[in-house]
Amino acid sequence: MQKSELKFPGLDVRIEEAQKVQLEILLEFDQICKKHGIHYQLFSGTLIGAIRHNGFIPWDDDIDVCMLREEYDRFLAISPKELDAAYFLQNYHTDEKFQSQYSKIRKNKTRYVENLVQDVEMHQGFFIDVFPYDHVRPGTLKGKAQRIAIDQLKVMNYCRVMRVNNSEKKTSLRIAKKALYYLLKGVPKKNVDRLITKLACIFNDRDEEYVGELSISTGKNTYDSFVLKKAFFYDSIEWDFEGHMFPVPRAYDEILTKNYGNYMAMPPLKEQAPHHGIIEINFNTQK
Repeated sequence: MQKSELKFPGLDVRIEEAQKVQLEILLEFDQICKKHGIHYQLFSGTLIGAIRHNGFIPWDDDIDVCMLREEYDRFLAISPKELDAAYFLQNYHTDEKFQSQYSKIRKNKTRYVENLVQDVEMHQGFFIDVFPYDHVRPGTLKGKAQRIAIDQLKVMNYCRVMRVNNSEKKTSLRIAKKALYYLLKGVPKKNVDRLITKLACIFNDRDEEYVGELSISTGKNTYDSFVLKKAFFYDSIEWDFEGHMFPVPRAYDEILTKNYGNYMAMPPLKEQAPHHGIIEINFNTQK
């Protein structure tokens, strides 16, 4: 099937149309970063798309970028005055119901709703994901303690969303998570959010060789896969993505091979589908 024919499951919307909006958001992010000398790189599936397709993976339904924590904090600090009014910087500081530890840049007056969080009263517009990378100590007791502590606290935050709890396949875990849902009503989410960030940053004042993505990649396998040498972030090259040039790590082959194995091979046909569970799309809620 041609890229132009791919649609979201259950929706009469071409994936290519959603990707155009996401690219628009990425261009806004990119111009702010370049204006202020903030370093970032394309990340995860977006990096695969750049290298393998010079653009989106045809069925991909989001854009991912990453940056070191110090660059991430700089971007958060300047966004209020630099981000165009058409967009909204979403994180737990700006949108208290947002569950995650990274940020999204959303487009206002749009809807791009993921199934598992459809009931959450937060901004649900089109987005790109912005991930911070923090210093880590893989293979050490302190590094393991950091990962496990963050992972458990993240579980607590996601237990606040009943639809996520109901999606748990194991009956015992599903019951436990539902119980935690009610117990957590007495625990302010902002306190847990701040603690997770504090734990993610505990090694950032030290000169460490490795950095890790701790906002989502704290399960044992994903953590190991996404730990990188910090030096990779200081060595970027420009790469074509949908007709525009964006920064990617010079060591992209080493990184993607560690993350995904043979990343140049197309996955089985059954896996060539959007993965965010998008159930509602509206390109202009004002119409």
